[in-house]
Amino acid sequence: MRSFRILIFNFFHKMFMEKAVLVNLIVLPILLIGILGSSLSSIYNPKPVKDIPIGVVYGAGSEYYKQSLIGFFEDKEVKELLRTKEVADLSTAREQLGAGVFKALMIVPDNIDLQMANGEKVEITVLYNQKDTVEHSVISVTLSTLTDATNSLRLAYEIMPEKEDGHQYVFEQLIADSDIAGQPKTTAMNYYGVTMTVLVLFYGLSFAINNIQNDFKGNLGVKLRISPISPLVVVISLFTSGVLVSFIQASIVILFSKLVFDVYYGQHLYVIFFITLLGSMFFNAIGLILGVYINNRKLLNMITSVGIPLMIFVAGGYYRIDFGYFSFVSPVTYIQKLYFTYIYQNEILMPYISSILLLISLGILISLIMLSKYKGVQAYEDI
Repeated sequence: MRSFRILIFNFFHKMFMEKAVLVNLIVLPILLIGILGSSLSSIYNPKPVKDIPIGVVYGAGSEYYKQSLIGFFEDKEVKELLRTKEVADLSTAREQLGAGVFKALMIVPDNIDLQMANGEKVEITVLYNQKDTVEHSVISVTLSTLTDATNSLRLAYEIMPEKEDGHQYVFEQLIADSDIAGQPKTTAMNYYGVTMTVLVLFYGLSFAINNIQNDFKGNLGVKLRISPISPLVVVISLFTSGVLVSFIQASIVILFSKLVFDVYYGQHLYVIFFITLLGSMFFNAIGLILGVYINNRKLLNMITSVGIPLMIFVAGGYYRIDFGYFSFVSPVTYIQKLYFTYIYQNEILMPYISSILLLISLGILISLIMLSKYKGVQAYEDI
């Protein structure tokens, strides 16, 4: 235990003595907050968005619920945002959508009154297009979150003309999963808040790799390899220090984005901090394995040095890559799903948490095995 405390103390002492590392610790989350603000600038357009033309097609058997929708569209705030017009049939509505008469088209399915009376889950469809009617722009939302549907139209109108594909999955992933009545509207602000938090957590992977490389070079590396300190203490201390740094950085992003941009993180912020701690441990465990493995492997080291920042950029949500059947291996997706599910559904995914804890344990165990073989073998290599 004493050796563990000494290693942790040495790590933070060294970090605070090196100005570059200290600046990196503080500046990175602040920089991400700045990126968050600039990303949201498209949402807070100085010219208010009003009177967006929306077409509505009511299916057969929707007479009762039609009155509820009309009442909703007559709401003062909704009326300022949307200018709705009923269209008699779907084919005409699609033609008008393609011709630019409407910015979006809301389709109410047939027999909705009967389905609602039976307590069935009912979905309406919102079609948005920039030039032509494109099927991949379909957004399904539950009727209990009709406010989210109209909000998605606003976001689509403001963002999608500029980035037709880049942010489309925001609507498909977030809005389709938001099915709790009374929850706050899904906004790009909330999306970017989670995105930047996950990005700084993912950066912990790179930080863990650099941490190991710095500790195992020079005289300090020699001392660690020949010291009587067990590999377990070394691994746990490296892991703990990396987790603390990542958690602090991510917490800065969360607190500032909540205080400055009023980002919604769910009902209880402590759950978000728990997920953040879990994410810090997860990415640092991956970084621990990579750091121990690629140490003294120059080619892998170079590839990692270039690849990690690129992966961070991709993981930040700026570009969506569809890995098809291999999507399940995405570590970023796991952490994002924990955040989004709690924020918009008030649900904690225990199977995901259990899987992540198992992966963390495996990461520490694998690093321990590799470090046990590494210690003592190259004791005098750097002398």
